[in-house]
Amino acid sequence: MTASIGPRRPIDPSPTDKLEIDVNTHAPIFIPCDGTWQLREIGPLKTQTYPASVPGCVHTDLLAAGVIPDPWFGDNEKDIHWVYHKDWSYQREIEVRQSLLARQSVELVCDGLDTLATVFVNDVEVGRADNMHRTWRFEVKAQLRAGVNTLRVDFTSPIPLMKQLDAQRRLPCWNLYHDDFAGKSYVRKMACAFGWDWGLMAPTAGIWRSIKLVGRDAKLNDVRISQRHAEDKVSLDLAVAITGQATKARFELSLGGKPVAQGDAKVAASDTDDGDAKLSLDIPSPQLWWPNGMGAQPLYDLQVTLLDDAGQTLDATTRRVGLRTLELSQQPDEFGQSFRFRVNGRDVFCKGVNWIPCDVFPSRISDQTYRHLLDSAADSGMNMIRVWGGGIYEDERFYDLCDERGLMIWQDFMFACATYPTFDPAFMANVEAEAIDNIRRIRHRACLALWCGNNELEQGLVAETWTNSAMSWEDYKKLFDELLPALVTEHDGVTPYWPCSPHTPDGEGRNRRNFNDPTIGDAHAWSVWFGGQPFEAQRDWNYRFMSEFGFQSFPEPRSVEAFTKPEDRSLTSWVMDYHQRCGPGNQTIYKYLLEWFQPPKDLESSLWLTQLTQALCIEFAADHARRLQGRMDGLLYWQLNDLWPGATWSSIDVYGRWKALQYFAKRFFAPVRVSLLESNEHGTATAFVSNHRPDAAKVVLHWRLTDTGGTTLEEGDEPVTIASQSCVKVRALDCQRFRQRGGSAKLPGDVRKNPHPPIAGDRELFVWAWATDAASGEELSRTLATFAKPKHLLLRTPQIEHKLTRRDDGAWDIELSTDVPAPWTRLALADGDATFSDNFLHLCPNLPATVTMRTSDNIKSQPNVTIQPLVSLWS
Repeated sequence: MTASIGPRRPIDPSPTDKLEIDVNTHAPIFIPCDGTWQLREIGPLKTQTYPASVPGCVHTDLLAAGVIPDPWFGDNEKDIHWVYHKDWSYQREIEVRQSLLARQSVELVCDGLDTLATVFVNDVEVGRADNMHRTWRFEVKAQLRAGVNTLRVDFTSPIPLMKQLDAQRRLPCWNLYHDDFAGKSYVRKMACAFGWDWGLMAPTAGIWRSIKLVGRDAKLNDVRISQRHAEDKVSLDLAVAITGQATKARFELSLGGKPVAQGDAKVAASDTDDGDAKLSLDIPSPQLWWPNGMGAQPLYDLQVTLLDDAGQTLDATTRRVGLRTLELSQQPDEFGQSFRFRVNGRDVFCKGVNWIPCDVFPSRISDQTYRHLLDSAADSGMNMIRVWGGGIYEDERFYDLCDERGLMIWQDFMFACATYPTFDPAFMANVEAEAIDNIRRIRHRACLALWCGNNELEQGLVAETWTNSAMSWEDYKKLFDELLPALVTEHDGVTPYWPCSPHTPDGEGRNRRNFNDPTIGDAHAWSVWFGGQPFEAQRDWNYRFMSEFGFQSFPEPRSVEAFTKPEDRSLTSWVMDYHQRCGPGNQTIYKYLLEWFQPPKDLESSLWLTQLTQALCIEFAADHARRLQGRMDGLLYWQLNDLWPGATWSSIDVYGRWKALQYFAKRFFAPVRVSLLESNEHGTATAFVSNHRPDAAKVVLHWRLTDTGGTTLEEGDEPVTIASQSCVKVRALDCQRFRQRGGSAKLPGDVRKNPHPPIAGDRELFVWAWATDAASGEELSRTLATFAKPKHLLLRTPQIEHKLTRRDDGAWDIELSTDVPAPWTRLALADGDATFSDNFLHLCPNLPATVTMRTSDNIKSQPNVTIQPLVSLWS
């Protein structure tokens, strides 16, 4: 878990336009057109050109050329706004051989054009595009010639069109940060590029995904995979749609490179294409795919090859398949109606996060960034990620990693926090093509758990008729209750569809005013952050599934240093305020910080205490949700990642550094979790143990009561067996007699240590609980409860000792011990970045802890580890 600093992908500027060798005279020919292009602004006398990288965008190319400043730094964002007002042209030359032109069809395949584009081949217009989220294919054989050819893509600024359409009919929306962006939802573009309450305003233009020439004599237009599961048996029903004169389709299934099953199917006439072919494959000894923490993630490789009469390859493609059933169970129960995901017949509690694009310029997201973020999610016990509807349908690299790591995907369609022109047939046709493209692209994924129509429209953007703040239910229904579910049924047929998040079903598809009904559906609970309720109020949430909630914090000092000058490093500076896009954000952070902690002594302490405040908030909700399993069956906090530095809701900042929340998440999403529910009214701390292992967990629950000096007042242990996917209440620890100082009551004689200890009092009382594996004795979970808030605890300055041991894999084990209780102790590498197996941890006297530290360069000399107890942050 090494931090990935800077999510920027270097793009190889060298063109990759070499042709494949034509061994088979009918084989498809691919000419990649990525690499170096030339960029220029369109307009009279605009002759200046800049090297451009494809995939890429105008902003990244201008940034590389030194024309614009880095929008991450300071307030530079304001100096790049001129870019989106301009029109831009990309151009390059490409060599074509006669063998390509000999194919029946030659297409220019554009995986991503952002957004209003006109495409030329040898100065002849071959097509136009108006949707960033689609793949565009243009037949160009007639325009190509053997030898050197010119490709050009001109991009028109969307601002004039948006203003024109908005003047004709206003589309209400949220998160409108500039008048230039009125009418933004007329354009099918990444919504958050226009700004959000955690990001910058930088509407992009460019060839943001790969582009290539493809020559074929026949084409696999579609490959559809359906699974049939019976007891100890799985069959794949395979269907392909074909254009061209193919006679046979070959299907070959393998696992880990070893053949599993294969078969050929004849091509038959089809109503929609030139032909289709269908086949069923039975899989011997099938290995099932499971979500993270519930089992393994075996992935089968399916090779599909299109053949002619002579057995020559005409086209081919591959898919990776995980064998599993996955359903959304909505059954009546004593609480209303369940909202529960079931995989391979087993109920799964969903633990995870919401995901936004990793960069407002998504073409530069590196493999390392995707891997670091998704590894962090999986390593933290998560099993679900919600791809939020204001971003993009993610890259194949993203879905590959989720398949491999058992991270189920709640997939929003790209509609968020706005109204849409569903009254316009052209818009609806565009959206239909977009949906079909992406349903067909993603549907075979083992990780895909849910299609969701939109984000938060039903939360306040829909009314009986069109108003200045909402669209009508009638027009809403056309897209989210009719078109999208019909397309999911037609082109997927397996994955469930959910119209909106949050959504409360009512049987009629109208009047969904109670969007956070605790008896049914999913919920977005923002009553703490936006509503001002105390953290403890989250323990009253009884929702069936928590798909969004959160709390902000600042990134750590090193991250702040990366986007500020020394004079800007104050929480009230112009630059720090500039990077806070949620209006009352900083005031809200500090309000809660001062409710829980003493005032920080300096900027660095302030940053860390904001992270602790955020983590504490989410921990309240997460532990409550696990205790409520069976009624609440999922918890996805907002959000995992960032696309711009600043104060946001993320648990990993834009530079890849884990915040305190990510470490807390690793604890509260652990397979076995101990939690304590304190009651000031009754003077008890009730211990619960939750088990998300695939099998029953046999553990020993330990508890200990100490004062702030480390004196043990009472302790005990108890063996517990917890069924998979369940939580049990073990016992209520009676702490009442320790809560009032100055008393002289005799304590029970069975107290194991110091049978007549002094009375501790709320400000000096700690309740510790931890679970160990019954067989191995390994510590699985540790937690702490108090009856006073941290700022009121009479904490003592601890003397923490540590011992470093280098491991064979290059990591370091840090053994920690303390003389007095040291809650929320932070570890850091003094002169570099590191990640830890645990951090911001609770250290208890006579209860050692061992943490593993990993660094990016696997340093061999003794590292300089700093240990920072909570009390050192206070003034």
